[in-house]
Amino acid sequence: MTYFKLVLGLDCGVDKSVCQFGYPENCFNCLSKKFSDANFLMDIMEVIEQHSKQKRREIFYKHIWRKYHDISTIRHLIILSKAGLPAFNMAIGDLPIDAALISGFIHANVSFSSEELTYIDRINPEKKFYEFEYKNFHLLLCNGKLCRICLILNKKASTSLRELLLNFTDIVEENYEEKLHEFEETCELNILDPVKSLVIKSFDIIMTYPLTLSSQIPPNIVENFSIVQKAIYECTKDLLREDTYFFISHLITTTAKLLDVISNEEILWNIYRMIRENIIIWENLEFQGQEIESKKQEKQKRKHIILNFMEIKDLEQIIFECHDMSIEDAHKKINSSMKKGEIAEKNAAYQEALFEYQKALNYAKEFNMEIEIGDISFKILEIIKLNKKVELNFAMEQANKSEKRRDYVIALKYLFQIKDILTSENEDVDKDKQLQKLNNRIQRIQNHIQKINEN
Repeated sequence: MTYFKLVLGLDCGVDKSVCQFGYPENCFNCLSKKFSDANFLMDIMEVIEQHSKQKRREIFYKHIWRKYHDISTIRHLIILSKAGLPAFNMAIGDLPIDAALISGFIHANVSFSSEELTYIDRINPEKKFYEFEYKNFHLLLCNGKLCRICLILNKKASTSLRELLLNFTDIVEENYEEKLHEFEETCELNILDPVKSLVIKSFDIIMTYPLTLSSQIPPNIVENFSIVQKAIYECTKDLLREDTYFFISHLITTTAKLLDVISNEEILWNIYRMIRENIIIWENLEFQGQEIESKKQEKQKRKHIILNFMEIKDLEQIIFECHDMSIEDAHKKINSSMKKGEIAEKNAAYQEALFEYQKALNYAKEFNMEIEIGDISFKILEIIKLNKKVELNFAMEQANKSEKRRDYVIALKYLFQIKDILTSENEDVDKDKQLQKLNNRIQRIQNHIQKINEN
């Protein structure tokens, strides 16, 4: 007789809250009878109740969410020899650190703590954790058989992070035993360099790094995205229009705004899957974390300053010209700019039209031409309104088309654009009614997305 071990999943078809056969006491006998009736001959059967598919998913969501928050607290990792020498150190956050200095601090604290160990503690082979405070940081150290591994954290370590460090210590000692012994003998600092890839993999610290989209995503992969992954993908493209990289925290925020009814935990889990499948990849930059953010803010500030400078430069040029200009020449300048603006307006080049009208307005202001100032200002307001109307009509058209072809993520993107345009309107008396109607439509589509996602 050939023996097989089968691992089977079975929906018994009965709601446990109203089970007439006696849940959970009689589940084993009930299932045994079902298999016997189906002509299965079994010597051994183990029955384990499983959570629902959705419940299992929620467990995964919470696990990745907890892990993301755990690794977000890590600023540095140091591997010490048993003698207390730094064998490997790696910056995970943006904390500059003197590995030799902090290694001495750690070794001194561990030595002091070890003096107070009892005899039972000393012969106990299990690993022991030490926790210290160093300046404004928390240190979590796992004392292994061959080495000590320390995490420098923003805050006190969670239980799950302690378990993660314990597992990592086991892996390091199992896979790098020879190299750890070699370091004890030679003290060569590059011996444990291969550990870096293990750190990245074990702690999933890529989730804290600047990210970008892979340039090699096959079309069939995009077509088979889930509804949540589709939203993440579209939000990622939007973020990359602003810069060459993004952070997970920003991506979660923008995706959550779009979907609303999908939890941040589920969004992160889908981002994590896209990272594991190399759809979202690590943008290898020379700097990290807060330094990236500060550079990004500095870049935006610089851009704003440059734009202001260009406007001031145009105005200064006009002021300089007006020193030796007659009022007749000023009228000619105004008429020339107005004609250029009107031509641009007819060609729907509204930004160019605004630029020309603004030039004309500056000339009028320099000569205190009150009538011209009023007329040109009115023209500028009309152009701004017209430009918004064109944007509004385009967004509405795209939203309607996207919803008709059931591309709900794209429809939501355009609906939020419409909402931004309407919110910026100050004089529209019907704005509140339009926004209420729009919010209802957004809510309806988001609820529909939730149903699709649950199925």
